[in-house]
Amino acid sequence: MNVGQPKHLSRFPAKTDLTHQEFWRGLPTLQAEAVLLGPGRLEYKMLQVTGRDLLIFRSKVAPKMASTIVPHPDWVVLMVPVDWHGDYVFNGQVARPFDVFVSGGPDGYSTTGEKRHNLALGVRKSSLKEACANLSGRYIEDVALDDQQIALGAAVGTRFHRRILETIAASLEKSLGSGKFALDAVVENDLFSEIANLIMAETIEQNSVSSINLDPVRVVRRAEELFEDRTTNPPSIADLCKAANVGTTKLHLCFNEVYGVSPIAYLQAKRITQARCTYLSAEKVPPSVKDAALSFGFTHSGRFAKRYRYFFGEYPSETLNKR
Repeated sequence: MNVGQPKHLSRFPAKTDLTHQEFWRGLPTLQAEAVLLGPGRLEYKMLQVTGRDLLIFRSKVAPKMASTIVPHPDWVVLMVPVDWHGDYVFNGQVARPFDVFVSGGPDGYSTTGEKRHNLALGVRKSSLKEACANLSGRYIEDVALDDQQIALGAAVGTRFHRRILETIAASLEKSLGSGKFALDAVVENDLFSEIANLIMAETIEQNSVSSINLDPVRVVRRAEELFEDRTTNPPSIADLCKAANVGTTKLHLCFNEVYGVSPIAYLQAKRITQARCTYLSAEKVPPSVKDAALSFGFTHSGRFAKRYRYFFGEYPSETLNKR
């Protein structure tokens, strides 16, 4: 069966043909084995984007095969199947369209499938637990990252697929070698928050911090102070939660009460404002529109330009030209 994914998934061609051993060499894995279950050559078409605590892969492999992977104990794998032929099985669970599989246990994971096209995220476990704790208002030791199958559904799944692909696309100009690219720090930080939210929705209860004696203005001010300390590396929602000492639900309530907008909307507006200041800065030569947008976490320059024009009545290129 082919699951018929959206057209935008075909925009980025695979970069490298690799054997199974080459595919896993240098990655945080303790064990990587593959067995062919049908005719064909066991070669991967792979593209890799590398950050400090996050690895993103887009891979394709044609023949039917079974594989067993045991990641390093401080790494969690999120497998995002895009399309496949027949049944795709992950740790005994049959994949459905827009499922995400999380493997965080010590035994790793096993897969079986044919003509597979995957997106995969390797996430440093300690950093992911910290992000989950920040967003939920819990202690890190109370956050468990267990093996699970998450059904996103078509709407959320399409957005998540697109988010990963746009992150890959924004990294293609920062080559680290054949088929390998560097992940921008701000983009990585944002994606970390999204992954943590995705996992929390399935495994962690809503923030249990009591709203009694919770001062919304004080919460918002704590979050805002982080912007002043992080002007060169804009914070994520998880960072704001940590600074304000509340979970994402409380942060949302406080920002809506104080400003009438969500913290995400405020964060985006703040970043666009900071981007304009960068374009207008007289102290140094401003970066290009695309470079500045990426440095503030906007992976899609077209949508950034439209949003910029909504706020300031002109496109960022016009701001630069007038300067």
